[in-house]
Amino acid sequence: MQYWKSPKIGRMERLEDDVFKKHPEKLDELKSQGFIRVQGEHSDMPYIKPVKKRSIKKAVKKAAKKMIKK
Repeated sequence: MQYWKSPKIGRMERLEDDVFKKHPEKLDELKSQGFIRVQGEHSDMPYIKPVKKRSIKKAVKKAAKKMIKK
């Protein structure tokens, strides 16, 4: 679920993720109308994409490669 809000008119759009897969032009339309993505229906904070953490296994492999190269 994605929440988009227009600060000018105070209108909130609530759209499922599959809507953007079927109609990618909808995203461009919202942005052109001045909508910004927000965190939730009750939160006006701008949306921040969550940061993915590396797995420990990958970090160990990367460190091992660095040690071998030196």
